[in-house]
Amino acid sequence: MQSGYFSCGDVRLVSGDILHDTRLAWRMWGTLSDRADNCILIPAYYGGSTASYAPLIGPGNVFDTDRYCVITPGLLGAGESTSPSTYSRSVFPLVDMRDNVRCQHRMLREQFGIESLPLVAGWSLGGMQALYWAAMYPQAVRRVLATCATANCWPQNRVFLEGMESILMADAGYADGAFAAPPVATVKAFARSYCGWAYSPDFFRTHGYRELGYHTLESFLRYWEDDHLQQDAADLLAVLRTWKTSSFRHGPGDNVLDLADITARVLLLPSVNDAYFIESEVRMEAAWITQADVWPLITRYGHCAGAPGRFAEATLPLARAVMALLEGEFAGVDVAEG
Repeated sequence: MQSGYFSCGDVRLVSGDILHDTRLAWRMWGTLSDRADNCILIPAYYGGSTASYAPLIGPGNVFDTDRYCVITPGLLGAGESTSPSTYSRSVFPLVDMRDNVRCQHRMLREQFGIESLPLVAGWSLGGMQALYWAAMYPQAVRRVLATCATANCWPQNRVFLEGMESILMADAGYADGAFAAPPVATVKAFARSYCGWAYSPDFFRTHGYRELGYHTLESFLRYWEDDHLQQDAADLLAVLRTWKTSSFRHGPGDNVLDLADITARVLLLPSVNDAYFIESEVRMEAAWITQADVWPLITRYGHCAGAPGRFAEATLPLARAVMALLEGEFAGVDVAEG
């Protein structure tokens, strides 16, 4: 495995602001072919890092490094790449999903000489970015696998994010996002609230957290607190705003992207009980994409059905989906249940 940073310089964002001295973090597994045509790109998700997909990557794994080179770029704002915590919290500009994808595109071309991708995949915001990739660079993307993701931030998703954002903004030391002191109690409240959206009612009712080694609900919630306290509150806020402003059009409109622009073969894996990337909205978007299939994940894990390597029951359907996409064998494949 290799890791590093790509220097993007001063980046003019979709908002018109300039993000100075922008750096994009990346990790690479496997070997890039001489023709640079065997790269699978897997963008990071909210709260994740360039290492977060590691449980799915390796020889003979879901993303097989015996056959493919895998690159995982970090999100702008998330801590590894240029972010409020490495920049200036109070003046960090709004980063659009398109800004992320443009920087990733530059990195692949300029640092690695990659012009074409056999697959762009991702969970949650990683899946969102995969769909952006396919719309922005249709000539470069042959296949997309988006797990528990939509291209748009639909209304219920936005309401969820508005609530999470308001928790961070209510901190007494908020100071326009600069945070005068580490907002420990506020981030703990953020984590506890987030946890209730991430999993399904069945997961909590059947004590699903015990599968993860937590014997009580309280110990599970404390794990969520501890996990989020490892992240900078200003970074959490910055990427949340990137997520919240994600928007495509379907038909005439003012936005520059249209799902109909996607020419790649697209496979969408919604979780049937995801509370914010809703299955019915995934299906609506699929209808606006020329070549899209929807294979629902039937588990009790909610949005976290797609979390990399977290649940073996959900990893098997993902592996089948990757194989079906890369081998072109859709007929007769049932990935709904592990």
